[in-house]
Amino acid sequence: MNGKDILHGEYEWNNSMQDLIATRAMQRLQHVHQAGAAYLIHGNWTVTRLEHSIGVMLLIKRFGGSVEEQVAGLLHDISHTSFSHVIDYLVDDKKESYHDQIFLDTIQNSEVANILTAANYNLSLGDLSQYKLLEQLAPNLCADRIDYFLRDMRTYGYISEEEVTDFFDDLSVVDGQFVLQSEDIAMWYIRKYQEYVAVVLLDPRNIYSAWKMTMILRYAIEANYITLQFLETSTDEAVMEKLRGILDKKLQDELATLHRGVKVVLDERNFDFHMRGKTRVVDPLVQTMTGVVPISTINEEAKSTIKTLKEKYQNGSFIRVIHV
Repeated sequence: MNGKDILHGEYEWNNSMQDLIATRAMQRLQHVHQAGAAYLIHGNWTVTRLEHSIGVMLLIKRFGGSVEEQVAGLLHDISHTSFSHVIDYLVDDKKESYHDQIFLDTIQNSEVANILTAANYNLSLGDLSQYKLLEQLAPNLCADRIDYFLRDMRTYGYISEEEVTDFFDDLSVVDGQFVLQSEDIAMWYIRKYQEYVAVVLLDPRNIYSAWKMTMILRYAIEANYITLQFLETSTDEAVMEKLRGILDKKLQDELATLHRGVKVVLDERNFDFHMRGKTRVVDPLVQTMTGVVPISTINEEAKSTIKTLKEKYQNGSFIRVIHV
């Protein structure tokens, strides 16, 4: 079966990959937005966990990863709940790893387990860190980090197809790690990632949507309208349909504050709420005459940018609501 991806173009699935993607557990991800509840405010923020999962698999394949690592890449987000990382705020998981905690159970309770057994893969999903292209300790590049950054930025129009091509042309694998050959491309990545943090990850309306949806879901659970298990197995649309059908004025009033006309600003002195999330920075490895080193060790701009981003995450976002 053939497909088309915004980053990798035309591609083909083998039979087992096709079977895995067709499972109910994987297809659910087609209706789970990567940016959580932000799609309710940003109408064009449409990237889904399924697109990302397929993209991670294709990236691993593109750079020579084993079939087992490709499968691990495809499945790595299968346990993301509805509204993605919003659930981490709901359960106060500061590592933003709730989906990791239910990963194996999600696979075992789905059709995926039987497909993996039938395919006879030499696959170990108990520790995804063993797959070095898929996962690396921050701030190194890995397929997961590369894909969600490029996919969001390309889909939302902040980078061009040519820039994506130039990046992939410069990217290589050295001793199991993604390495860039050019300092210029590494700095392109650093600068664009800084932009990504500003316009996507720490966009004030994105932060607002996560805060507001957290409050809504917490209220709905405390009122026994929904359960955490429902959020684990459902989709964004199904949860919204459920919530909108509940006759509770307070709940409906809160849901009405998630729309495209919301206006919020950053204001540390006069704010309505403050949120601090997981620190997300990158420090790409680059090939030099003396070996492979992080770009921050040879470029002062990169070092300064990474320091600034870490401080932003540490300080968190102070949001003042102007209009809902």
